[in-house]
Amino acid sequence: MYIEYVGHSCFYMVNDEGIRLLTDPYDNSIGLVPVSKEADIVLISHHHYDHDYLGGVTGDYQVIDTPGVHQVKNVSISGFELPHDDANGAKRGTVVAFLIETDGIRILHMGDVGAMPDDAFFQQIGKVDILMIPIGGTYTVDAEGALAIMDRMAPNITIPMHYKTTKLTLDIDSPHKFTTIVKKHYDLSRLGGSKFEITADSLKKRRRVLLMENSF
Repeated sequence: MYIEYVGHSCFYMVNDEGIRLLTDPYDNSIGLVPVSKEADIVLISHHHYDHDYLGGVTGDYQVIDTPGVHQVKNVSISGFELPHDDANGAKRGTVVAFLIETDGIRILHMGDVGAMPDDAFFQQIGKVDILMIPIGGTYTVDAEGALAIMDRMAPNITIPMHYKTTKLTLDIDSPHKFTTIVKKHYDLSRLGGSKFEITADSLKKRRRVLLMENSF
């Protein structure tokens, strides 16, 4: 599987069969170059401008933006509704976390999760190989909140997202606080790039955090 961190909460993935998945494409109002990708599946965790811009997406794609079980070609996608804030959705509503199962790998994209999910969520999710989780706070969980979810879920690889970068205009934290805390508990690797390839057989036994560069 090919995984590219486009930026913010947007990832571009291509499985071994060539099926192209895109998560949470953003527009240009947040200071980043808008997403421009050809896709077969577009996952939208919630309909905010920095997560649901389809203007730069091409191809005969299917949009998935709801909870429940979805089967697209040979890709299994399960959506789980979670609060977008620490008041059970009273401030900013809800988001959908997506569990993607393909190539023998289970990837969980948590959207703009704003608080620790309940026990039922973790029981339903089960094993996670790759976790994509926000760390920037303000609109989502912050560094400590992300770490608490990671500890509960025990993913093999965690990829941080939704944090402050040089050009991003949103008022959220840089990854510094998160990396300072997390390196005390996990192996921390800086990829030095925006993309990598992985197979189920190449997953390592020790849990680790992979900080990726944006592709813009």
